[in-house]
Amino acid sequence: MAQQGIDIRRLNIKAFNVKYFIKNPIITGAFFLTLSGLITKLIGFFYRIFLSRIFLEEGLGIIGLISPVLVLAHSICFAGIQNAITRFVAASKGERERAGFGYLFAGIVISVSLSFLTSWLIFTNAAGIALHIIGEIRCTALLRISALSLPLVAVHSCINGYFYGKKRASVPAVSMLIEQLTRVFCVWFLYRLSLNLGANVSISFVCIGMLAGEFTSAVFSCVFLALSSLNKPKPQIFACMYGEIVSLAFPISLNRVCISFISTIETLQIPKQLMSSGLSSSEALSVYGVFSGMAFPLIMFPSALTGAVSSLLLPSVSEAQVSGNSRRIKKLIYITFVFCLALGIGCMLFFLTFADLLGEYLFASPTAASQIRALSFVCPFLYLSGALCSILHGLGKTGVTFIFNLSCILLRLAFVFAAIPALGFSGYIYGILFSQIFFDLLIVLALRKYIIYN
Repeated sequence: MAQQGIDIRRLNIKAFNVKYFIKNPIITGAFFLTLSGLITKLIGFFYRIFLSRIFLEEGLGIIGLISPVLVLAHSICFAGIQNAITRFVAASKGERERAGFGYLFAGIVISVSLSFLTSWLIFTNAAGIALHIIGEIRCTALLRISALSLPLVAVHSCINGYFYGKKRASVPAVSMLIEQLTRVFCVWFLYRLSLNLGANVSISFVCIGMLAGEFTSAVFSCVFLALSSLNKPKPQIFACMYGEIVSLAFPISLNRVCISFISTIETLQIPKQLMSSGLSSSEALSVYGVFSGMAFPLIMFPSALTGAVSSLLLPSVSEAQVSGNSRRIKKLIYITFVFCLALGIGCMLFFLTFADLLGEYLFASPTAASQIRALSFVCPFLYLSGALCSILHGLGKTGVTFIFNLSCILLRLAFVFAAIPALGFSGYIYGILFSQIFFDLLIVLALRKYIIYN
């Protein structure tokens, strides 16, 4: 009888654990985000292969040149605002739940206003940006088409921040999947249509696909938000919410803007410094195209796991800090550190072992194989930094992360100017590796209050 009682208790404990895991919003949210992220990355992975076969290495290099300009625009318009919405919505519980929608509305007004202004500036000055800043006139049409998507991304990003704060990660997960599917289908459709009509296949198809994807994901997010708020009480919207959003978002946005601005310089200088090492203009664009369109996206493929964890860590850490639960913060840090480090080491061994097979079979590029092998050593530090940075944001240490990111990107930029002319593209790989190690060390030092050193 005693043994039977023990077995019954064990069954009850197991049933409780299963019930806990199913109902835990962190676990279920991470599951949906991870599943959607993996599917999206998988689609994007084959999409990259498809693009590499159509536009070849130089075409991918041209596409990669507009990325830092768009990242800079995203940083100005909505990067920090999304994090601010997530944090305020996560803290708006119980009687203050109606205020959560007010923070969303305030964030959308600010973000969309900034995005319209930025979109107009890029669209009207696309030729000058392409010729005098990027140094590639073929980027003009790409910039104009991409600029049209900024207001759509602003709405989509703010609504995602709201649902992250509510710990309903399934909505951003589905919208991310819809955006990727629409983008790929649109580019494939335009490609097949051009072949059937005997027309030229244009690089601008990539940006048209991006615009279509952002449109569908923004519409989906708006419809779902409207349906989910039908039976809720009237939201509270106060003027002070705009100031609170700006005060929290400004350090994050300043962080992203500075990092994006320096990254833009970095991206534009890489082909120029490669030419200083002895390569021609076409060869330099091809090497950078392999990195931006083949090797680095493949290395970032496992980040779907760490990205899902990072998105959900911010509201969880914010709640724990508000309630004064330091023990929970420590536990989140330990679990995150072990998970991301184990994933990074596993991926490093995998990419190191199968670099030649992946480069030759997937991209038919020996250059991609050598870059994948070199970048494999970055994996443990790269996957860890994003998750730990989200913990610092959840603790409200946005100014600290700004200083860390700025130091990291400046170190990498120094390698671009000093190492690439002497060592070729390997000098840039060294810069990525050392800057990521430096960044992780800084974050660990910042979290020393919650980390027990033995």
